Order: sequence, then C-alpha cells, then structure tokens
Amino acid sequence: MNALRGCTDKLPGWARAVTVGLLFVLAAALFAQNHPANKNNNPPPKGQPAGHAPQASGHAASGPNTHSGGSASGPNTHSGGSAGGRQIQANRSVDRPTTTNSVRPGGSRPGSSMGHPGGGNMGAHGASGHPMVSRTANGTIYRGPGGQQRIVHRLPGGGVAVTNGRGHGYVQRSVNVRGHVFVQRTYYVGGRPQARFYRPYYYHGVAFNVYAPLRFYSPGFYAWAYSPWAAPINYNWGWAGNPWFGYYGGYFAPYPSYASPNLWLTDYLLSTSLQEAYQERMDAAAAANSQAPPPAAAAAPGGQVALTPEVKQVISDEIRQQLAQESAESQSAQAPQTAAPNPEPTAAAPPPALSPNVQHIFIVSSVIVVSADGQQCAVTQGDVLQLDPAAQYPDPSNAKVLASKTLDCQSGKAVQVALADLQEMQNHMREMLDKGLGELQTRQGQGNLPVIDASLRTQTPAPYAADLPAPDANVASELQQTAQAATAPATQAPPRRPVTVNLGQTIDQVVASMGQPPTKLNVGQKDIYVYKDLKITFIGGKVSDVQ
Repeated sequence: MNALRGCTDKLPGWARAVTVGLLFVLAAALFAQNHPANKNNNPPPKGQPAGHAPQASGHAASGPNTHSGGSASGPNTHSGGSAGGRQIQANRSVDRPTTTNSVRPGGSRPGSSMGHPGGGNMGAHGASGHPMVSRTANGTIYRGPGGQQRIVHRLPGGGVAVTNGRGHGYVQRSVNVRGHVFVQRTYYVGGRPQARFYRPYYYHGVAFNVYAPLRFYSPGFYAWAYSPWAAPINYNWGWAGNPWFGYYGGYFAPYPSYASPNLWLTDYLLSTSLQEAYQERMDAAAAANSQAPPPAAAAAPGGQVALTPEVKQVISDEIRQQLAQESAESQSAQAPQTAAPNPEPTAAAPPPALSPNVQHIFIVSSVIVVSADGQQCAVTQGDVLQLDPAAQYPDPSNAKVLASKTLDCQSGKAVQVALADLQEMQNHMREMLDKGLGELQTRQGQGNLPVIDASLRTQTPAPYAADLPAPDANVASELQQTAQAATAPATQAPPRRPVTVNLGQTIDQVVASMGQPPTKLNVGQKDIYVYKDLKITFIGGKVSDVQ
C-alpha cells in the first residue's frame, strides 16, 4: 500500500484522482462477486440451462425417452446417446448399471427407449424429488399422481407384461402369421382374455406398434359417422350416480345434444378414458389399503369445466380424421398400408401418429411421464395433448397439454413426449373408435339415436383376421405374478460386469455375452439383433455395426 501511495504521489493531481477512483471500483466489483449472498446467482456453465445440474458424461440431451410410459409400444432403438447410467460406444462396451434404480436428470431424446412397451424417462424425478420412473431387474415402473403405476416387465422368450399394481393390463408377444409378423396383446377383461393385434413399424431407429383392426365397416358407414344428422339429438348416457362421473365432474361434461355421430363418439372416447383413469386410481388406492381414491384436484378455478368446448371440438376433428383413414384402409381390401410385411429397420415414412403437416390430437391412454419446463410430470388417461404439425421428426417438443385433470402436468404446458407413446395413444383411439362404431350400430334406433340403413351396417373381416392366434389363456396369472414381483420389496442387485461387443465377433459370441435378443430382424444379407439398449448388425454372421 505504501509503495502504491508513493507511486500515486508522483502523479499530477487529476491523474491521481482518476487512478484512485478506478481502484475503488475494481475492489467493489471483486467484493460483490465473491460475497456469499451472490454465489447462487452466478450463471450456469455455457450450454447448461439455469436450474439444471450439469449432465453426467454419457447421458443424452434433455427430454424423455420412451412408451418414453413409457410406451406400450414394443422395443425402441436409438443410435448414440445412453440409457440407464451406461454408455454406448459403437463397437465398444456397454456398461451395465450396478443398482436396480438409476437416475437420469436429463433423460434421453424422445422416442429412444427400447425393449419394452411404454415410455417415460428412465430414472426421472418429479418436482417433489420422488422417482416417477424406476428400473427393476427386468423392467420399468412408471408412477403418476394419485399412486397410479404402470409396470413394464420383460418375460422369458421376448414377451412383455404391462400391468398396474393390481394385475390389470396385458401380455404382449410377437407372432408370425404366414410369414408376416404381428404383435399380439392379450388383455383380461370381464373374466376372460381378449386379444388385440398390431404391426411392428420401424422409423428412424424407433420401433412402433401400429393398430391392426380385425374388422372393417363399410365405407359408407365411416362417411355416415362424420356427417351431420338431419337434426341434433338428445342422448342420455346413464352416467348419473356412477362414481367416475362424479369424481371427474369438474373436468368433463357431455354435450347437451349431438349434431353428428363424431360428437357422440367424442364423448364416448372421453368417458371411456375417464372410466379407465378412475379404475386406475381405485386400483392404486386398493394397493395402498385405502378405502377411497385420492382427491381428484380436477376442478379448474371457479369450479368451471376444465375440458372446454374448444378442446372437445378439436378431438371431434381428430376422430373424423381417423375415421377417414380407416375408411381408406377398408377400401384397399388388404391390410392397412402402414402394416407392410417384414418392415425394414428404417421405413420411408413416419407412422400415422406422426404424419407430417397434420395436426394430431391425442387422448392419453395410460400413465405417461413427460418433461415440462425442465421438470418431470405425468399425464394420465383422459388428458389431452396436441402435436404441432410444424414440428420436425424426431423432435415432438412442440407438444402441448390442452387439458389435464390434475395440477401435476397443467394445461397449457409445452411438453416433450416419447414418439412411441404418441402412437400408443392413437392406437387406443382407433381401438375405442372401432368399439364405439359397433355401439352406434347396436344402439341404432334407441335413446334417440337415428336408425342406420341396413346397407351401411355391413362388416368385413380383415384379410389376416382368420389366421391370427387365440388369446393367451394364461394372461391373468402372468399379470398377477408380474404385479406381485414388481411391487415386492426391492433387493440390491449385484454389480454386473461390462459387456463388450466388438466388430468381427460372431453371433454365437454375442449371444454368449448378451443373451438372446427380444427382437431379431433379417434384412437382405443383414441379421439385426435388437437388445434393450442397443442394436447389433451382423453381415455374414459377424458384427458389422453396433448402435
């Protein structure tokens, strides 16, 4: 300090004053930067959003992976990136997780989870800090508000069981019908098994399952279903007194009258989804030994109906679009155009749910974990999403929550949704539309519904329907066993050694270290083995590529 004073004393008076002033400003700035009160306000490192922990090495960029609620969509693949705390390097090693649960603060890109139906973010945590997605030894558990669970469990032989904590859900297996691959899901409904079928569809490394109808209605009936009636009708659904209807009374109200069948179908689809949502909550309450479902938290401020007429209108427009699509498929006199036999890993066009330049509306069909504003939240049956038609594949970051029953993932939020989950929602809509069209034919002339001309009531089986296998007779016990195993107290899994896959290895060498894959594909001279976390391509029986 004395040396500094000696130097400044030799300066002219004006220069000495400027120098001292600059020194005071510099000292004040240094003090403010290092003061404890300001340390938390420092900006994050470049490329890291405020409020986020730095990404761990080997994790992909933020956003959910998938059915993502995952997706009940079958195995999804992706190239690069990482999942579940391991890193994938082509032709290198796969570092397996050493615990039964893994935390992925940023998640991976939408649509990238593979090996199971469903989606969600692996290891995702909600705003409360509790895990919304956790991994078990053979699958994944997705948790939503109110205690709902969706358990995705891999079965021996490549099958998958998807259930809740009470054993309600389906078992999925691949079946071969005259050289064509189908995905069969067997549900246990009303005390008996029921089967639904899908065609595997691969696009940009993601595996989708596309609904395959077992019957088609007449083209005229599809047109009738989205054409106005001669006059609006009143219709009594008979929901008064039903617990689900009162429970979601702050969210959903049926139309006072119906000017066309697609409006009737809109309420049919929404009511079906809300009944499923209520049953999920009751199952969750029963699993928790509670006598009543958790509070709905469904009413919007002021007690107004949260599902607005505008939202219901865009749903009815989506229904009309789906009816037109199925009508075109019915007229082709063959399997749906999206269900080409033996699809290659990369198809030329996206699946129907992601058709470009088309605004799609989705009614959520199961507990799905999504990402909104850097936080994980869940949407459940009966919530409504909209996908911006301008969004470019594979980034559905412009998806928007149009209506939500809870405060967990609120209406108006921009969310990231797994691509395969979106296809699953459209599958469920197609399934319920087929059922609703059948109800319109059955109920024609009743409750003010118009009589349908006999020429419009014909039904034609799909060309492949007669060759499909019967439902899985053991589905009930398999679902119960899955629920019991997944909800049992977790035990610490022993550390797993890294599994190495190198170029030039034989199929036998890969299978010896990785086991048999859930999915095998044969494309020309290539054999493709699709595992949970990577895809291995063989040419001439030796590894040529690892993704």
